Amino acid sequence: MKVLTKITIVFLCVLLASATAAAAYYFIATRDTRLEAEKFSLAQNCAVILDNSDHKVSEINFSQKHKTVNVAKIPSFVKDAFISAEDKNFYSHHGLDYKRMLRAALTNLRAGSFKQGASTISQQLVKNTQLSNEKTLTRKLKEIKLTRQLEKKYSKDEILEMYLNTIYFGHTCYGIAEAADFYFGKEPSELTLPEGAMLAAVIRSPNNYSPFTNSEKCLNARNSVLRRMFTLGKISESEYEKAENQPLPQPREKSFSSDSYLDAVYEEFQNLPLFSPYKLREGFRIYTYMDETMQEYIRQLSTDADRSGKSLIVCNNQTRGVSAFFSTEGNLRRQPGSAVKPLAVYAPALEENLISPCTPICDEATDFGGYAPANYHDMYCGWISVQDALAQSLNIPAVKILNELGIEKSCAYLQRLNLPVLDTDKNLSLALGGMTEGFTLPELSAAYATFANGGQFAPVAFIRKVESEDGEILYERNPIPIRAFSSDTACLTNKMLRSCVQNGTAKKLNTLSFEVCAKTGTSGTEKGNTDAWTISYTTLHTVGVWMGNADNSLTDITGGGLPCHYAMLILKKQYQNSAPQNFTDDPDIVTCTLDKIAYDKDHILRLASQNQPTATTFTELFRKSNCPKDQTSDLITENCTLRLENNTVMIDLCQTEYYNYLIKRENRSKTKTIFDGKANASFHDKTVKAGEKYVYTVCPYSINDKGERIYGKEIRLPAVIIPKTPKDIPDNWWEH
Repeated sequence: MKVLTKITIVFLCVLLASATAAAAYYFIATRDTRLEAEKFSLAQNCAVILDNSDHKVSEINFSQKHKTVNVAKIPSFVKDAFISAEDKNFYSHHGLDYKRMLRAALTNLRAGSFKQGASTISQQLVKNTQLSNEKTLTRKLKEIKLTRQLEKKYSKDEILEMYLNTIYFGHTCYGIAEAADFYFGKEPSELTLPEGAMLAAVIRSPNNYSPFTNSEKCLNARNSVLRRMFTLGKISESEYEKAENQPLPQPREKSFSSDSYLDAVYEEFQNLPLFSPYKLREGFRIYTYMDETMQEYIRQLSTDADRSGKSLIVCNNQTRGVSAFFSTEGNLRRQPGSAVKPLAVYAPALEENLISPCTPICDEATDFGGYAPANYHDMYCGWISVQDALAQSLNIPAVKILNELGIEKSCAYLQRLNLPVLDTDKNLSLALGGMTEGFTLPELSAAYATFANGGQFAPVAFIRKVESEDGEILYERNPIPIRAFSSDTACLTNKMLRSCVQNGTAKKLNTLSFEVCAKTGTSGTEKGNTDAWTISYTTLHTVGVWMGNADNSLTDITGGGLPCHYAMLILKKQYQNSAPQNFTDDPDIVTCTLDKIAYDKDHILRLASQNQPTATTFTELFRKSNCPKDQTSDLITENCTLRLENNTVMIDLCQTEYYNYLIKRENRSKTKTIFDGKANASFHDKTVKAGEKYVYTVCPYSINDKGERIYGKEIRLPAVIIPKTPKDIPDNWWEH
């Protein structure tokens, strides 16, 4: 018993000492911490935007448009949405929710990481406006002290009002008044229940939950807030069900600035590790990759044929920086159509040594286990090279190659290009760009720039560095490319996409005086098109064009039409003073001479024999690791056939378009050459005599560049005896 008493006393002493030490640390760490009321109003600061020559092009003003609203003018269900989502006990605690803090601590301990927070609305207001963004124990203690001071100085309604007027909603919107105007074109007093719930959902992660960038995530988050409001008794079941079925807002013209480039800059800025919407609002400079001349050009670019929205981008292949960007619809995710074929099918199949540019493939109506895609207008070409199949954007060959490659391998290559595919989209329709969300124009352009950079991928970006007002570098971009494809695969892909320009769907670009690679794409339904793409690139720049409408309304535009024309105009402007260099060959690309007969007749890749006639061969490019292995040992000499008609010997010859023939005849132990030269498909010997026996030999040959005859294998045909002419047979022959 005495031992237990001693243990208890020691434990209590340790506990008291720990509590005393903790209290002492708390008072020392927070002794100079005081609530600063002026910080509850947003400071009047701006960020200066500079182009690639460090010239000022614009600025983001954080307070010029800032509006505040009295909490009494905000509908009660809107306030309830924020309280339900962020702090259900807001009106009952005194700034700190100790039960919630303990529950969060236990959850985080079990998870071994930070899974759940416990900040009240009061704590969030203090953290956002009074403190730095560091995650330390000292900062947390200061937050606790300031929160207690806040609760003593202000009423709950005053705290909620300051919170709603300073919270960040994304898209440079601070406060509920700015957010209501930006997302819905309304005053806060006009917000509906689902609109208020959406705003309460957005603040948890403005970059991830914006309805204009991630509509699916936003919808799920909004409905989660509505469900919590119903669970807490803030709304009825009928109100919950009605609100849950309301659509999200669509981007309005005034939702985006007149300069899409600035919208993209700020969107990217918000995703930088250094970004904090509450701490990084003091004066600073954002240096971009903008080429102001090209930006102004594409901003004003239009034609009389415009009949949908559009997005245009110009990227520098070396820096992976965006030189110019303009969009009438915002930076949307859309189905890429056939523009995905080089990325998901052809380049991966080249890399896996499944194909070479000249590999023959049969373009015919095909059913893939219930999936039966069709070519445009149901037109099929029969046997065709994969290069021509890509140039003409044929669907069946693309699906056949993907079927052979495997969907998982294809998706792995897309992942390397920062083009992730949803599990529900992992099927053969991926070869044709059929997917749920699709990709943005900058994402697709970055993927295509990989081929211009020898197979090395890096995402494109708008910002190159960020400096504080006093010149301290807060962020500097240093893209580290990853190997997505081998350099020889990239080289062959460039040549294949060059053929799309020379004689394929992107032939509108063939008027340019320099080398351009390109791919077009069109997607839609049986009712019409919704998306039209042209992604083109030179050795220096990648130019992407998308045309369509944010609301998915139909258009008759195809990728090879107006988007291709726009790409041509942009490239022409880009290189009006100097042309880019041509693409160079990779050292691991080799030229092979192939047997044309085997290619045309048997649809196989076979190396030509050493002395094969030039007319029967052709040359193609291959990866050194994927050259044809089969080689003919002699000239091709299929069996000739001999027949007798009307006392004439007829010898049917093969491949007369490629070979000369030497034909000899044996008769009565004498051999005579009866033909030597270019023959027709059938040789006729009318000089034979009745009752005589003849034996023929046939030998094909070609003549090389030196004038020498190269003989093939001699064929000895079966002997033939010319029948004698029969006597006249009487009509009543049966009587004799």
